[in-house]
Amino acid sequence: MPRVLRRPLPLLLACALLIAVLGVVVRGRNAVTDWDADVVSSVAAGRSPFLVDLARAVTNLGDALWAGIALIVIGIALVAAHWLRPAAAAVPVVALLVGAALAPLIKLVVERPRPPLALREVVERSTAFPSGHSTQSAAGWIALGLVLALTARTARHGHPAWRWVLAGACVAVVVGISRVVLSVHSPTDVVGGWTLGVACAVAVVAGARRAGVLGGTLD
Repeated sequence: MPRVLRRPLPLLLACALLIAVLGVVVRGRNAVTDWDADVVSSVAAGRSPFLVDLARAVTNLGDALWAGIALIVIGIALVAAHWLRPAAAAVPVVALLVGAALAPLIKLVVERPRPPLALREVVERSTAFPSGHSTQSAAGWIALGLVLALTARTARHGHPAWRWVLAGACVAVVVGISRVVLSVHSPTDVVGGWTLGVACAVAVVAGARRAGVLGGTLD
């Protein structure tokens, strides 16, 4: 069992602290925000049409609607294959929804502008910090990895538990990168989103485990 699920509070507090610090930093003009602007400008100058199209496709894995549909379909498939119980399969969707609810609230508090409109490849109307897509991808996909690590027949199939979590984290990473490629977020927006998403995933999965939703493997 991932140790962080036994004692999630230290990680959750660390995530909250990092989000608070970043939220204060990005509100002003400083070395971090200057670096953000330089990265966004450099990426925009060097991206190709193919990379933009790829980023537009990948970024959907962090969209609340499309990621939710994907997680539901995967959950149904895992239940049908007797890998997960129905309640366990619903946990990643709950984590995604928690992230989707929290990110806009923090955006309202921080009110960080997005990168220049002329650089953006997709239309976004909300403020920037934290990245909602990065939050939602980390919350949903990492939660799925944690659920599989806890309850799926990983040992029987020869897959160490950490590989499921790593797979979920990889999805979140590529979604976050896609947001910078599309110039709708700066790197610190993405880091803030990842941090919030990890906190949501861990909190929801740990809560589900304590509530008895997650436990044991299926035969």
